[in-house]
Amino acid sequence: MSRADLPATAECVIIGGGVVGCSLAYHLGRGGVRPLLLERGELGGGSTGRCAGGVRQQFSTAVNVRVSRLSRAMLERFPEEIGVSAELRQIGYLFLASTEDEAAQFARNVEVQHGAGLHEVELLDVAGALALVPELRADDLVAATWCPTDGLAGPNEVTLGYAAAARRSGATVLEDIEVVGIDLEGGEVAAVRTARGRVATPKVVDCAGPHAAQVGRLAGIEVPVTPFRRHIFLTETFSLSRPVPMTVDFHTSFYFHPEGDGLLLGMSDPDEPASFDTSVAWDFLEHLIEHATWRLPALERSRIRTGWAGLYEMSPDHQGIVGEAPGRPGLWLCCGFSGHGFMQAPAIGHLLAERLLGREPEIDLAPYAPERFAHGQGEPEVAVI
Repeated sequence: MSRADLPATAECVIIGGGVVGCSLAYHLGRGGVRPLLLERGELGGGSTGRCAGGVRQQFSTAVNVRVSRLSRAMLERFPEEIGVSAELRQIGYLFLASTEDEAAQFARNVEVQHGAGLHEVELLDVAGALALVPELRADDLVAATWCPTDGLAGPNEVTLGYAAAARRSGATVLEDIEVVGIDLEGGEVAAVRTARGRVATPKVVDCAGPHAAQVGRLAGIEVPVTPFRRHIFLTETFSLSRPVPMTVDFHTSFYFHPEGDGLLLGMSDPDEPASFDTSVAWDFLEHLIEHATWRLPALERSRIRTGWAGLYEMSPDHQGIVGEAPGRPGLWLCCGFSGHGFMQAPAIGHLLAERLLGREPEIDLAPYAPERFAHGQGEPEVAVI
C-alpha cells in the first residue's frame, strides 16, 4: 500500500475497522458520503474477530431491543443487500435463571421486549428449558426466557461483507494505518494525522472499540470506555442428544452454543482487571469448567480443543455511546457496546449514518447520547453476559 492511497481530504474519517466501523462506512457510502475508514491492523482483527458471534434481541432496555431487532432483520436480508452470506443461524437464545430475583428480572425483561415489538420471546418454566436442552442440571433453576429468532452469525463474513460493499459504494477502506493525532481548529475537528500523512476532515467517528478512550484523548476528551478480557474455549468433537440453542446461565454468565462439531464455551470473570491483554489465561479454564460441568454435566466427557481471548469495550452503564462528543464539534462517538457490538452493528451503522446525513433515524438514539454520563441520566443494561 503506497502513501498515495491515503487521500489529503475526506468528508468523514472513521477510526476503527471492526464490524461497527465497516457497517458505518457502508451506510454512509450508500447515503452519498465518501468516508475514509482507517484500521491500524486488519479489518475485523480486534474484538470483532474474537467474539462469540451471538445475535440476540433479549435485552432489558427498550432501545437495545429495538436496535437488535433491526439488526436481526438486516442480517436476514444481508445476502440480498450486501451480496454475501452473513452465516446467520437462528438457533435461538435460552437464558436460565437460578434465583427468584433473576426470575423477576426476566419477567420485567420480557415485558420490555414485548413492548418493543419482540413478541416471539417467551418466559418459560423449568420444564420448558429442559425441553430445549435436556442435559441441563435443573434442580436449582427457577425460570428461563427463550427467543427462537435469536442466534449466531459470522463476524468475519459480516465485517468483510460490509467493507467490500462500502468500497463499492465509494468509501475508501485502508488497513495498516494508525491514527496518531487529531488536529483541532477553534476546538473543532480539522484533520487526522497518521504515520503516512495528514487527512483534512470536518468529521471523525471513533469506532475504535476497546481503544475508543485512546482515540478520544487524541482530541483532548475522555471517552468512558474500558477494555476487559473475555475468554472463549472450543471443545473437540462433542454432541448432545439434540441440537441446542445458545444457552446462558445468567447467574454465573457461563454460556455455550454449537460450533462446528463441538461446543463453544464462554464465561466472564468478575475478578478480571481492566487491560488490553488478549493472551489466554489457561488457569481460568479450570474455573469455567467447574461451572460448566455443574450446569451441563455431559461436558465432563468433553475435551478442550483450543481457546482464545478478546476484549469487551465496557461503558459505565453497559450501553453503547453513540453521538457527537460533548464540547468537541466534529468528533462523533460510536463505541462502548459492552459485548453487544457485533450483534448491534448493522443497525447502529445505519442509524448513525442517518444522523450524520442530517436525517432523523427511525430509532431515537438519545438513550446512547454521550452527554448522559455528565447529566446522570441513562438506564443501565442488565442483560450483559
